[in-house]
This record gives sequence, structure tokens and C-alpha cells, in this order.
Amino acid sequence: MADLHTFNASLLTQSEFLPGVEIKRWKISQAQVNYHSPDKHTLSMYIKGGETSYRSDQVGRKGGPNSLCQMPQGQASDWHINGLIEFAHLYFTDKALKQYAALNFDDDVRFIDLRDLTYKQDPKLSGLFSKYLNICEHKEQAFSLATEQLLYAILHHILTHYNGFHIKDQTINGGLSPFNMRRIKTAIYDCLHEKLTLADMAEIVNLSPFHFARMFKISFGVSPAEFVMLARLEKVKEHLAGPLSLSEISAATGFSHQSHMAYAFKKATGITPSQYQ
Repeated sequence: MADLHTFNASLLTQSEFLPGVEIKRWKISQAQVNYHSPDKHTLSMYIKGGETSYRSDQVGRKGGPNSLCQMPQGQASDWHINGLIEFAHLYFTDKALKQYAALNFDDDVRFIDLRDLTYKQDPKLSGLFSKYLNICEHKEQAFSLATEQLLYAILHHILTHYNGFHIKDQTINGGLSPFNMRRIKTAIYDCLHEKLTLADMAEIVNLSPFHFARMFKISFGVSPAEFVMLARLEKVKEHLAGPLSLSEISAATGFSHQSHMAYAFKKATGITPSQYQ
């Protein structure tokens, strides 16, 4: 992969929560960059600046906040950075992308051929990207189900909008059956103290993680991540009436640490766990 340090870029943050996927925030000023990533696809979004920056073969197109670029694996491109910019790169392997496509689309994965994009305006995708970056950069607030759901939504949007071949999404309608809703709720309540993943829950009802998340929201009115968070916070309230310490309560309810629990609790209720207690 191209090392942006070579071009005097400063790495501000980096996170890697899922195999084959990494996100980094960069800052760079006044540089000519030859970008080439031989082993990963790159989705890039400008956060600050870029209004005078351009790609050498597309001089008339300029960047700016929320502008998106997609650089498929193995492609080389030259960029002129004319001023301070801040941007984020989401890197994902071809293997990770095709594994996701195999689970969620009806076509042969050989039809996966990502398009080259330069300074694309796509409010939905940039919104998903911003949320994913934010949750990855605030590890004390990070919630694995939320990061999974956002990543799957990003990959799905890319494949349905910016793939060279038209591929057909699997059609699943109607939400979960009452029987499967009960199974999922039981599984969640039984495992609140453990790390829950979309893949684990989706396997119970024999759906892909992405489609499970969609069907879950139809049936429950909230996403799996939101439901699990609500269930954990209700369990926290129960424990606050008992003898456990706050650190013991956070461990018993599946939070990564006490500060994560306190942040989530105050965000939901407006008061801290100690004040509630």
C-alpha cells in the first residue's frame, strides 16, 4: 500500500476493528502524491479543505469537505494537494469485499469490479462514512454491533452504486417471524455480558448479517445495536439497586469498561449511573 508518510502526510488516527478493514485519518499540505494501493481498495473522504486540490488527469474537478474518491485495488493515480487538507481513508481487502458480496448478492463475485471515483458527492455514503469514522475514533464509546452495521451499510452502498457491473441484491421482505423474534430476544438477553456480533445473531435465523440487520429493524423498530444497548442499559439499572460496584456492573452488562457504560448511560438518561443510583 502507498505509504502517505512518504508525502509528508501526518497520520492522526487509525483503527482496525474487523479483519481486512482499516480506517485512518490523515493531514497533508502542499504535496504531489502518487497513490497506489496494490493489496486493498480505498474509499477516501475529505474532511477539511481540498477546494484547490485536484487529480492530475482531471484538472477541472476540485475537492472539498465530504467529497468522496474510490481508488480500486492496484490502480495508480497522481494528486496535486494545494493547501492543507484533512481526509480519511477506509481500506478494505478484495477478499473482505467479496465475502460480503457472496452473502448478500445473487451474482458471481467475479462481477465485482469497483469503479474509479473522483470527488463524488453522495450525501448518504459520506454520512455513513462520517459515522463510521467517528465511532472508530472514540474507542471508549465504540460498540461492536454499531461498527459492524455501519461497515456493512458502506460496503452495500458501494456495491449497489459504484460497481462496474450491475449486481442484484437479494430480495427479502417482511421482517422476522414471531418465532424468530423470540429466539433472537432470548439469545440477546442470555448473552448481554458477552460480545455480541451480527454474524452470531444472524446465524440463529439463517440470514446474512446485513439482511438480518434490515429484517430486525423492520420487526423491532430499532437496529440490533440500538436494541442491545437498550437491553444492556436496562440491566445496568437493575444492578444499580444491588451490591455490585460500577466496574462490576459494566463487566456484567457487556460494556468494554466503566467509562463506556457511564457515557452510554448518561447519553440515554441524562444522568450518570451514580446519580441514578
